[in-house]
Amino acid sequence: MRAARRFAVPVAAALVLTLAVASAALAASNPETDKSLGPSATQGHFLGYPTPTSSWHGCTKEDTQWWPTSLVSGNPTTSPSTHRYVTFTVNTKAYPLVTWTAKAGYRICGVEAAVQLTSPQVRGSDLLAEASYTSAPTKGTTALNGRETIKVRIPTKGINQAGFEEFEGKTFSMFAFQAVTVFVKKG
Repeated sequence: MRAARRFAVPVAAALVLTLAVASAALAASNPETDKSLGPSATQGHFLGYPTPTSSWHGCTKEDTQWWPTSLVSGNPTTSPSTHRYVTFTVNTKAYPLVTWTAKAGYRICGVEAAVQLTSPQVRGSDLLAEASYTSAPTKGTTALNGRETIKVRIPTKGINQAGFEEFEGKTFSMFAFQAVTVFVKKG
């Protein structure tokens, strides 16, 4: 897979980002626990990788859909997807198209995506990271044409780890999805 070869080294290093990195990125504002935010709020909010998110916009019930192929290795994804509260559809012919619908009795609070970020400001290196995505209250989708318009700004000192300075303070585009996590609540 072309994408996997292009960013395998930076992604491997990105996998070691710690809880402290995610905490630093959320220090100024915490959309994880802010119940007043809707599912379209905070799109493109940089969360680091991997993010130990247990709540999004104050909601703790979640389902995750993994892309069938690992962006890092190109092998089949072994992480299990869950469908307790949300029904996902993955169209592997229209990469990277994922749609979701909340099951009866649930409303979407917010969406978080594990994505490949790319920027012309950082040539030859892409980054696997997690960022907030947007959704309607009962359903959502990644870009139908594959051209994501949500931008992710990595704050200065947002990663705060040696070797990642070139990524900080820049704005990235979402290029490919590794997973989509939808947070829901009763209602």
